[in-house]
Amino acid sequence: MKKLPIGIQTFEEIRRGGYAYADKTDFVRRLTEKGKYFFLARPRRFGKSLLISTLKAYFLGRKELFTGLKLEETEQDWTISPIIHLDFAGISYQEGKTGFKASLLIFLQETGAEYGIELKHKILVNAFRELVIALHDKHGKPVILIDEYDKAMVNVMTDEQKFVENREVLSELYGTIKSLDAYLRFVMLTGVSRFSKVGIFSGLNNLEDITLQSEFADICGFSQTELTDNFSENLKVLENKFEFTSEENINLIKFWYNGFSFDGFTKLYNPFSILNLFSSVDFGNFWFSSGTPTFLIDLIKKQKALPENFENMRVADLLGSTESLEDFPLIPLLFQTGYLTISRTERQGVEKFYYLDYPNEEVRRSFIMHVLAAFLHKQQFKVTPEALRLKEALYDENTDRFLLILRSFLADIPARLHIPKEAYCHSLVYMLLRLVGVKLLLEKETDKGRIDAVLELPDKVYIIEFKFAQNKRVKNVKTLAGQAMRQIEARKYHESYVGAGKKIILFGIGFLEGKVAGEVKAIQT
Repeated sequence: MKKLPIGIQTFEEIRRGGYAYADKTDFVRRLTEKGKYFFLARPRRFGKSLLISTLKAYFLGRKELFTGLKLEETEQDWTISPIIHLDFAGISYQEGKTGFKASLLIFLQETGAEYGIELKHKILVNAFRELVIALHDKHGKPVILIDEYDKAMVNVMTDEQKFVENREVLSELYGTIKSLDAYLRFVMLTGVSRFSKVGIFSGLNNLEDITLQSEFADICGFSQTELTDNFSENLKVLENKFEFTSEENINLIKFWYNGFSFDGFTKLYNPFSILNLFSSVDFGNFWFSSGTPTFLIDLIKKQKALPENFENMRVADLLGSTESLEDFPLIPLLFQTGYLTISRTERQGVEKFYYLDYPNEEVRRSFIMHVLAAFLHKQQFKVTPEALRLKEALYDENTDRFLLILRSFLADIPARLHIPKEAYCHSLVYMLLRLVGVKLLLEKETDKGRIDAVLELPDKVYIIEFKFAQNKRVKNVKTLAGQAMRQIEARKYHESYVGAGKKIILFGIGFLEGKVAGEVKAIQT
């Protein structure tokens, strides 16, 4: 069984160290044959750095590293080129505009020194031009590879001043590249966000964005075939531990980790999650452990976004563009960061629409955990145990316990909500149950009307109606619960579930100033 390259993003180390590797080298040929300037956006931990490292090895003529791989079979030209490899992991961008420029200048000077070039210019853009031209004259046309081009902006989104200053520095630097076209062989930039490209690349408008192109849909990430071909022994270990059949094992892995798509057809695994699954030999939430950016949660609050609305969402734009932190396009950002993905596409004439959803259970739970903790102002590890108790109460048909647990959450509602209380309560119930794997359908349309919530379990289905005090005359929360029950019965919401072989439970829930009450009626079918 080959070693797993967890945390290793260098092509040479993976190849020389005998680590498991899904062969993506054919994409090097496709890129070089297709053009010269490229941009690719993918979520974090998706293999972007490894792609850049692979391109670097190719342009350095490291043919021995490609032995037995696809590129060796098709590539004839192993011309060596000088490389400018800008990786923001080694750049200081938190110290303001002056410090950021100084750090980039040091990087250029060190790159020049590797090729025997001493830079004379001390102004960043001038030094960059000097380096490119000197490399061209001394070693041939250079290649520019920029990994995580937007990191210096994405990581300071909570600081308006730093964001603007870093954007100005990057705009100045990247804008120089186009004027150097005659001196360059190849340019590739990768990052998480696509929208910020619009704001900082006004001078570099000749980049071809391959992010959503079907031809490059699986340039990063593992396809199902790559998973089974490269990790067959690891799959067997999982099967033996859990006593799964091969089919059961694959289906569970798909449910938890598969589903990322950038064209609506090709489904992919995040390499980080898969490698950790095989290393731990256990199903865990590895996406959660890698963290959710604070600015995403802040943006969700600021825009009063409700997590239940993110499922099966239809949009026309996945790019998004803005110059202001105040109105960042949330949905494109959730797609670019990997919390939503393309489930399918649809065309109406020349217009293209995208349907977005959570890619898999791992991401769904990770995202909901972060948002729920922010809603409740609780630490994340304290939320799941209570959510599990809520789930157990529903399975046991113990509605009194369900209401008691729900009441404890409602008691923690902050005095000033960023969304209306009614929507808050809907979202709270949705997130608590989704967090522990229960699918709650909100606002379900029927021929009888719109049901507030439907919860289907293996042997029963809950028809739920919520009622909130609409005026000060309502003094008793039980009155609201009774009104909810009467609405369920009057509109016969349960009729479409009769004959399904499941017990039907009608559940009216009333909310009044932090209090909650319920009325329950079971229907045997």
